[in-house]
Amino acid sequence: MNRDTIVRMREGIALLSGAICGLLTARLVLKILAARPDSPAVIWLYNLSNPLVAPLSILDREQPRFGAILELSTLATLLILISLTSLSWVWLGRIAQR
Repeated sequence: MNRDTIVRMREGIALLSGAICGLLTARLVLKILAARPDSPAVIWLYNLSNPLVAPLSILDREQPRFGAILELSTLATLLILISLTSLSWVWLGRIAQR
């Protein structure tokens, strides 16, 4: 791989990860602030982010169903995504230096 391709891959990964992190952060804030679940914008955001959070939903089984909650599955997904993004960023940077 040449250097330009690696730079584009790093930028693409950062852009995609940033968009997903923004989506998950918005979900986390709406859950903490107890947004109305019948609002169309909130429904859209929850439906869009549910597939990302579903694998870790077991972390939230003790949480109340309604009201202000700290959704641990969203927080864990955010941490995993940030970690994977930073690791891939560093790995691709080392490949580009060769």
